[in-house]
Amino acid sequence: MDDSIYPWHAISEAARLSLMTAGEHLRLARTSIEAGQVYPSAHFTVLRGALVGAAQAVWVLGADEAAERQERGLTLIDEMYRQLQIYYGELASTELTAKDRGELQSQIAWCGNRRAQVAGVRKAKTQLNQTDTIKWALHHHFSDDQRRSAGKLLWRQMSADAHVLGWSMFQRGNVVTPGHRSGMGVLESGGDLSHVAEPFVAIHRLLKEGWSLFDRLCESPTA
Repeated sequence: MDDSIYPWHAISEAARLSLMTAGEHLRLARTSIEAGQVYPSAHFTVLRGALVGAAQAVWVLGADEAAERQERGLTLIDEMYRQLQIYYGELASTELTAKDRGELQSQIAWCGNRRAQVAGVRKAKTQLNQTDTIKWALHHHFSDDQRRSAGKLLWRQMSADAHVLGWSMFQRGNVVTPGHRSGMGVLESGGDLSHVAEPFVAIHRLLKEGWSLFDRLCESPTA
């Protein structure tokens, strides 16, 4: 019934894709561990992707009212179209054949039309905010403030891995050679299962919650 508001892209499919890709990212993290490879940064970029997928699915599916689930689902779908428009804009600046450029212009018009259709049935015009989405999902699933705060901190910390800023590895590593004269030291940051475990378990719990919400909403209503 939630899908009926916008037949061109089912809200349930947007949520299901989020759950599927979150699980895929978690499996990749696990496969690497089983292969004996634990990374000081790359593991957390994968886990961050899993967190995004699980959290945005919980955010869409966890709202009590159908109208709110629809609004959130359409917000997610609009973000997909918006990012696709950006990609098409970049593609238009490259060298293309006349045929390919004509097909691209057709796709650009199609994407713009889809965004207009979404805007026509949405009540709000806000864009998707991943940080707010993740905060909402954490508060929805975890009952204690300690776990909620830990989840928010992990989201912030893993952003340093995703954007290759490095400070997250400083926090996970240890100074092994202090430089007394220069004030500089050598920091060693290796893969550590204890660092991977906390985000992995938290994301796994969010993902289970997302699939549970999805299954309950897919059940036929009873009289």
